[in-house]
Amino acid sequence: MSTIYKAKGETLTEQYFDVGALFGESIRNAVNVISQSRSKKVKIRKKLAEKTLVNLRTKNVASEFLACIDAWAKGAQITTAQAMWLMADNLSGCQTLIVRYKTGIALLHTEEDFENISFRMTGEKIISFSDNGEVSRCLVYNDLMPGAGLYGWEKDLIVAVDTLYLNEDNIESIENPILANVVAWMIWRMTPKEANKENILKLINNLGELIDGYVINIVRKVDEVIEGYKITLVRAESRVECLGNMVGDYLRQSNIVDPSYRPMKWALSPRRFWRGGYGHFIQRLQTMDEHVRLYAWLTKRGLTPQNTKKCHLLIQKTIYSEFGQTYINENVGAVCLGLIDKIGTSVSCKLNDQKPFNELEYLDLV
Repeated sequence: MSTIYKAKGETLTEQYFDVGALFGESIRNAVNVISQSRSKKVKIRKKLAEKTLVNLRTKNVASEFLACIDAWAKGAQITTAQAMWLMADNLSGCQTLIVRYKTGIALLHTEEDFENISFRMTGEKIISFSDNGEVSRCLVYNDLMPGAGLYGWEKDLIVAVDTLYLNEDNIESIENPILANVVAWMIWRMTPKEANKENILKLINNLGELIDGYVINIVRKVDEVIEGYKITLVRAESRVECLGNMVGDYLRQSNIVDPSYRPMKWALSPRRFWRGGYGHFIQRLQTMDEHVRLYAWLTKRGLTPQNTKKCHLLIQKTIYSEFGQTYINENVGAVCLGLIDKIGTSVSCKLNDQKPFNELEYLDLV
């Protein structure tokens, strides 16, 4: 992960064609798996994905997304409808922690897939896109359109998403469906100023009704103000929680609707999880609480150009050592850490490759 793959092409659509071709074999294999599935759930999601594509074709706000997914699909030698099947195949896993420290905000995220991370995360791991001089980057899955289920960033903006376990009763009856992965991609393409909660909720309302759920975690810097928040999207319901302004304030997320929220209609109840499943996610939330308390001393420190690399290394080592048994498992592909600070934006990613490290594999300063 020491290098970034720079998508080739002058325009954004040319770059998506290039990335589609780059991962073409993996993308086609993933499409074949879905094509051959006899699962009722998979068949319903395929139908809704195609219905989502029809819906998006009528929305002006979706024109950039449609141009990019058309190009990505063409590069991979699949149809755009098949590309939408993959967008509907939400990944399960991930946990996110947003913490305010003395001079900025950190966004820590473990990128996971409970089903098969080794199948989804091979080859190039970070892709860089350039559009009219603006550079956007993201950790990628080789069978999902880059910028969808992601940890993505640009100068003064970081976006990370956590899929939610939801009740899917009557999901096939949604008239104007939209996929959470589409929304995540569109937020990643926003400027820091555009990525405010009001714009995002307005975008979703204009697109249709979500068939699935995500918590979208955002840290952004506009002028001299640095803010963090998470938007919980549960079908037609939403909730916004903003990070406090005190050093040490934090938000955390792990695949379930926060138990402290008011009941949300489509949230999966604890009794609907597999045995021990709900408790697993509660334990993850408690681990993040412990993590913040144990390293509260670090939040009182400020970032400088001289200690940025050291700070990333310290936090990554902490995750892989002191908290390795709770954060890290065979489902984890990488740990991502982003700091949006008064002095700039920095992102590090550490692969879960069982290798000890004394130096960061990857550090992006923007």
